[in-house]
Amino acid sequence: MRKVTSWKRLARQDRVAASGGTLQPKDIANLYGLDAFYQRSLYGQGQSIAFVEFAGPNAPDDARFWTAYSVAPGLNRPVSAVSIDRAPNDPAALDETDLDVQYAGALAPGARLAAYVISDQSDLPDFLGQMYDALTQIAADGIRIVSISLGTGERAFVAATDIRAPLAGRSWSDARAYGADLDALIRDNGLLVFVAAGDSGAYAGLPFGDHTPQPSWPATQPAVLAVGGTQLITPGTLGSGEQAWGGQCMDPLAPAYDPSNTLPQASGGGGLSTVFAAPARQAGLGLGHRATPDIAAFAGPLVIAEGAREITIWGTSASAPIAAAGAALLAQASGAVPTVEQLCTAARDVSSGNNWNNTLLLNGLSAYASAGPGYDLCTGMGRLAL
Repeated sequence: MRKVTSWKRLARQDRVAASGGTLQPKDIANLYGLDAFYQRSLYGQGQSIAFVEFAGPNAPDDARFWTAYSVAPGLNRPVSAVSIDRAPNDPAALDETDLDVQYAGALAPGARLAAYVISDQSDLPDFLGQMYDALTQIAADGIRIVSISLGTGERAFVAATDIRAPLAGRSWSDARAYGADLDALIRDNGLLVFVAAGDSGAYAGLPFGDHTPQPSWPATQPAVLAVGGTQLITPGTLGSGEQAWGGQCMDPLAPAYDPSNTLPQASGGGGLSTVFAAPARQAGLGLGHRATPDIAAFAGPLVIAEGAREITIWGTSASAPIAAAGAALLAQASGAVPTVEQLCTAARDVSSGNNWNNTLLLNGLSAYASAGPGYDLCTGMGRLAL
């Protein structure tokens, strides 16, 4: 049984149009002040962003999207694809790849994009090994900014044994040892790895039938920057500000109810790790263990191109590549890839909203986090700021 997934949700275009609030790249650029980079002709030139995916890119989809929505379509170039250990391409996972590369490419069109394809047909230990191999290859290829929107519940991760990374020539008998070495790989190579924090609130295991509250792996790796989700307080109105993504249930009188939630079936992930200790940047939070997310960014609804149509999409799968594109612009402007600590320090507090949703209610699950002043398990240190 597979224990991995891509953190994203799709819905019909007409549903989003009815509720309002679908954004495009130019709106995201406005929301996070990216126009300040563009005014200086900074579009990510000289930077590279890698993505770990289950499917390779679709050049016609990407070109069609960038022609319509890129902030500088003349700079966009096709995404390169690298297969890890001859991983098969899964067409069913194309929407995830489309989301990642189309938004990163639209917001940082000068950056070189590369998709590293791993198999979604493997079991969890093989998935972990391929993740290690992908990051090893990314580092060897000289790329320092990485976006990952794949994950599993941390309880499944920690139970994994006999993990092998054939390309790197490494093996581990248990997940804890693997996790320590994965962090070392990231830090030793100066990688800035953005990881989607999940779309099931405090229940990252829910898509796999595990109803125990838990965060998502690899977002819980201390060396990565876990990205949670936000939504606009008033859908479609950029000036209304951001709140935690979620907050919907079927009872208008319930504390978790929020009519502005644009996708009541999902919400931003977050929680405390039972595997990893708090990294130095979180020592002052008094939580004792690694907490996710670190920061948050817009989770949707967004439009992407797939085939001959446009579809709408939500999820922290959107948040991670948006943040990665912003980091590429910042790296070009400053001459250095920002660190996890710098991005956490720069984040702007989000103090409203929560990560409840209807799916949790229907499963009888009541744990959720609310955003508030300072760090919280919905939006971390706050919204992306560059």
